[in-house]
Amino acid sequence: MEDRIHNDEYKLINSLKNLSLSPPRIISIDGVDGVGKSALACKIAKELSVPHIEIDAFVQNQQGGYIKYIDYDRLGEKIVHEKMSNHTVVVEGICVLQILNRLNLTSDVSVYVKVIDVYGFWTHQMLLFPPDKSADEVISERKAKRFLLGHKEDIIRYHYACRPHENADYILERRSKKA
Repeated sequence: MEDRIHNDEYKLINSLKNLSLSPPRIISIDGVDGVGKSALACKIAKELSVPHIEIDAFVQNQQGGYIKYIDYDRLGEKIVHEKMSNHTVVVEGICVLQILNRLNLTSDVSVYVKVIDVYGFWTHQMLLFPPDKSADEVISERKAKRFLLGHKEDIIRYHYACRPHENADYILERRSKKA
């Protein structure tokens, strides 16, 4: 596999184009909120001429969570329909690997998107997944400070359990312009 870590989305897309992916395949795009997963997924889908499925479109009335509010039947039908039509499909959303696993599906190629600050640090790591703490410790600390967790609790638990930021086939590091 070519370089795994990219800071240019077009080089990443070219790496994906150069893979010999015979349909039907699933390309998953993962990361926390606001890192540009949807924009990247749209670009990849357009460049590869394949469908794009945004998991957020299948979230039912969110009430402080994410994973348990997904309409898994509809999402699963959509993905399977695309695969049955012999399409590679780009599936994008937070906790995507856990969601695919719940549907008994796997990602053939995974991409993780993260934002790197001007000092070279991953902006979300120390806030949501510090390496010296457990998921329970991070969640307890946030609750003690009266932070609203909502779907962040799902994101924290997912990152500690699945380690998508370490296990992805490709990582896109977007540079933050903020100091």
